[in-house]
Amino acid sequence: MRSFMPIFTKIFLLGTMLFSAGAFSQNTQNIAITPKDTTLFAAATAEQAATLKTLERLVNTETGTGNAEGMTAMAQFLEAELKSMGATVQRHKAVGAVVGDNIVASLTGKGSRRILMMAHMDTVYPVGTLAKSPFRTEGNRAFGPGIADAKGGIAVILHTLRLIKLRGFDDFSTISVLFNVDEERGSLGSSELIRATAAQHDVVLSFEPNLALRESMVFATSGAATVRATVKGKPAHSGVNPEAGVNAMVEAADFVLRTLDLDNIDKAFRFNWTVGTAGKTPNIIPDEAVIDANVRYLNPEHLTTAMKILEDRAAKPRLQGSQISVQLLMGRPAFNADAEGRRLIDKAIAIYKEVGPEMVILPVTGGGTDAAYAAQSGKPVIEGLGLPGFGYHSTQAEYVLIDSIPRRLYLASRLIMDLAQGK
Repeated sequence: MRSFMPIFTKIFLLGTMLFSAGAFSQNTQNIAITPKDTTLFAAATAEQAATLKTLERLVNTETGTGNAEGMTAMAQFLEAELKSMGATVQRHKAVGAVVGDNIVASLTGKGSRRILMMAHMDTVYPVGTLAKSPFRTEGNRAFGPGIADAKGGIAVILHTLRLIKLRGFDDFSTISVLFNVDEERGSLGSSELIRATAAQHDVVLSFEPNLALRESMVFATSGAATVRATVKGKPAHSGVNPEAGVNAMVEAADFVLRTLDLDNIDKAFRFNWTVGTAGKTPNIIPDEAVIDANVRYLNPEHLTTAMKILEDRAAKPRLQGSQISVQLLMGRPAFNADAEGRRLIDKAIAIYKEVGPEMVILPVTGGGTDAAYAAQSGKPVIEGLGLPGFGYHSTQAEYVLIDSIPRRLYLASRLIMDLAQGK
């Protein structure tokens, strides 16, 4: 399965969703500002330097999905950090051919509410990227591979726990942390652990990044799937008698062109052919071609409709003698915040108003996150509590905003304390 699973990108739809009129929900002005906890914000501000050092340590450990050495080092570091705060730590072997151990840790308090915090250890970057793009700071930006997605989220979780311990707050039953190793490949080796762990808690806080250009919360993240089309043709000598063959590459190219119209941003349905292979020998007409499309969807019905259209068009190949078959390979499901999840977003926005810029609500992103698996437990989930950043999953230098660290620590700490007390 891993050979054809795409990298699950989480880049926001910048050109169409960020700056378009009406792209963001503007109902945030109706959310009341709650009183600022000046003591907590002072502690969060004092924690900025230590958080930045943690970010440097995290970035300097390369953890591209499947990097066994990096994952081992990361798990050891996180286990030590969590144990130093009094947490019990368990390792869970990832399911299937996934490298690394998923980490689940728990702090026990004296209250009744159970809260789960989660982020992923893996990044999209191969070994050697760090040498070309080392950790560095420039003005208000800290750069490094994976620093936003999602090592910033890991740092916020660790230092939020430190703030809560420093505060002496224990009015919770359990605060748990889940760090998984394969989010960037769809979390196939950790999805069941995420569902099961979320089911044991009352609420889930997920720490994916949000966009530095305009800080935001998100109502929904896309489901992801791969459509694989396999084209069968007939080989022939490409110079002597090509007309005796049936060119699978040509048929595949035609099928790509005949299905471009499936992409529909208005319905939050993205369909794009991204990978293709055909032929092995230059002087032979290829008799097979395989092409993969990356699909993002919010409504599963749109995916069902697209598959019906694909099957209908595949049944009508352009070249006589060719055959096209299509296969749907499901990945991460879509996430849609339920009523309780939306209440959590309102609470987060109100808390953030106490110390920072107004956040907006992004109706849907084009990327998938583990919030979808957590939500399958039936528990409320809030996504996007990591650091504001930019450049993740792209060729641009990935960075986070340094001055957002105190605000994000404050937000996560206040959320936990309020939720633990049933506020």
